[in-house]
Amino acid sequence: MNKKVYQAFNECLFSTVLSNGLKVNILPKTGFKKTYAVLTTDFGSMDRAFTLDGEKIQIPAGTAHFLEHKLFEKAEYDAFELFTNNGADSNAFTSYTKTSYLFSSTTGLQENLDILLDFVQQPYFSEKSVAKEQGIIGQEIQMYNDDFDWQLYMGILKNLFPNQSISDDIAGTVESIAKITPELLYKVHKVFYRPENMNLFVTGNLDPDQILQWIKDNQQRKEFAKVNFEIPTPESDDDEIIENRALLTKVERPKVMLGVKNAKALPQPGIERLRFIITLDLALYLILSSSSRLYLELYDEGLLDDTFGYDLNSEREALFLTLGGDTNHPTELIQALKDILTTGLMKSDALLKDFELAKKEMYGRSITRMNSLEAIANSFEGENYGNTTIFDEAMLYQDISLDEVINTFDTFMKNVVISTFKMDSEQAKK
Repeated sequence: MNKKVYQAFNECLFSTVLSNGLKVNILPKTGFKKTYAVLTTDFGSMDRAFTLDGEKIQIPAGTAHFLEHKLFEKAEYDAFELFTNNGADSNAFTSYTKTSYLFSSTTGLQENLDILLDFVQQPYFSEKSVAKEQGIIGQEIQMYNDDFDWQLYMGILKNLFPNQSISDDIAGTVESIAKITPELLYKVHKVFYRPENMNLFVTGNLDPDQILQWIKDNQQRKEFAKVNFEIPTPESDDDEIIENRALLTKVERPKVMLGVKNAKALPQPGIERLRFIITLDLALYLILSSSSRLYLELYDEGLLDDTFGYDLNSEREALFLTLGGDTNHPTELIQALKDILTTGLMKSDALLKDFELAKKEMYGRSITRMNSLEAIANSFEGENYGNTTIFDEAMLYQDISLDEVINTFDTFMKNVVISTFKMDSEQAKK
């Protein structure tokens, strides 16, 4: 195994690639009673097409999330129950670009690793179980559709990415998941759940050599057929957006959200991409966090309240910022936020003081997260960030300067496109 030592934190990451292509990362954490493992495939809601044995196949919106749900249920057992009976907590989640399956336990580590690898790599789907799940997820989708804050977020995504799959709900729609069949799920699993498309991260009180041997033993018991497939190049972002859109609905107060995107600013995948993202996030913290001077000014003016928030997202080659909340003055808030973003950060003694405090806070957050097995494993992004860990992130924070923060924000804002989405009461039109 390759060994990467983080001397500053007395931590060590062991990594290797098995003969079948499965990537394995193991990080021992002495002093912990439990162990945490997460198995991730590079397949998310943005992946919507592939070719298998010459057949071009379109993937309905929501399929990645649907498949995540169905893999737990087998003909003869339920993986959740196996984990519970073996003293483990288990879960799974789907994002735009990946699907992850996980467990944590204090005992029975080898057995739980086998359960994890087996239920994810050995699919079972039936017409009856798929139909049942369509009803369950359909209700889940409807619940989200009734959430005004979720509608606000999805509304700005539709503005920013009108022709791309990232603007579709990860769960899909009732209509799209109705197109999912057992045959489709088997084909999707065959292509996207190949060992070479997956990464296993295990951390906790463990022996790396023993863990690796258990994983090898599990994989050697299985045969993975060669797959004749093609996956299209990921969608490239473009400048096309819907600049302004409004929705009249049953909200009690107006809601606004701005969307800002500029994928051209992203460095190539690797540690420099991670550095860019955390530096940009630090700039946004200085500008938009609830402790920033600009936020407090807008708060005192009554333009925003504690419903305001912002979120920076980097999904493969997409880079976008969303910000907004409830306000009684939507037009004024939109203009104020646009002015703040276009003005950027101006170097001053006050900003330098704020920067030093923010940098210490971000570094402190990283240190705190090092005590969470879940944070260590779930934050691992593989090749997208150069196989870096939370420990690399902490070291990067120590090295970032105010000039770099200002320049990074300027790079992001150069040639950005900005969109606004507003939700107002139906009474407002009357």
